[in-house]
Amino acid sequence: MPDKSILTRETLLNGEVERLVHENQNSIERMSDDQRATLVDQTLAALGDSKLWVFGYGSLIWNPALNFEEQRRCSIKGFEKKFCFWTTLSRGTVECPGLMMGLVEGGSCNGVAFRIDAKNAATELDVLFRREMSHYIYKPTWIEAQCIETNKPFKILTFVVDKENHRFVDSLSINDIVRTIATAQGPLGRNCDYLFQLSEKMNELEFEEPELEDLVARVKEFQAGMHK
Repeated sequence: MPDKSILTRETLLNGEVERLVHENQNSIERMSDDQRATLVDQTLAALGDSKLWVFGYGSLIWNPALNFEEQRRCSIKGFEKKFCFWTTLSRGTVECPGLMMGLVEGGSCNGVAFRIDAKNAATELDVLFRREMSHYIYKPTWIEAQCIETNKPFKILTFVVDKENHRFVDSLSINDIVRTIATAQGPLGRNCDYLFQLSEKMNELEFEEPELEDLVARVKEFQAGMHK
């Protein structure tokens, strides 16, 4: 399915996404420009002489909005992706919150690594943090990824969910998760489309994702029942 998301490089930089998602929701703490600049500097300092790779496991895979030099299929160990935090901003509303995906400890995760040219590192991290770090749900984390094609490890930046954040949730049943994803919708689109696009892209990348496919099937079955 085509991605017609309003979430683009331009709308991140000109503040359109920020304005859109906060039109009716102003209670969530936001990261200031100064705080984001400091975080970019800290991240670059931690990078050292290594190449800057960014790990995509959700919408970054099909809509990176970054200028990158190279991409690779890769996997990580020690973290797995789950729908584990509420959103009233992007794929949900205050009245009908959606569920978004993040990395939590345990298992493994397939995804795509994007290499950023060193001379563009500060600019691209600014774009990335406008997207991922504006509301403190994630913690930028350096981990080790394994390239699928070469089987070689390399250092990579990713975003792990902050379990101390009030939006984190780990007590939902599969039925609650399915119902939420099947019905929630926000200014950036339907919650289910995030899931469907991720599934489609992982299939294109030839990753086997049985848990993801099971969730897709459950959500589509729930939606089919809604329209009977």
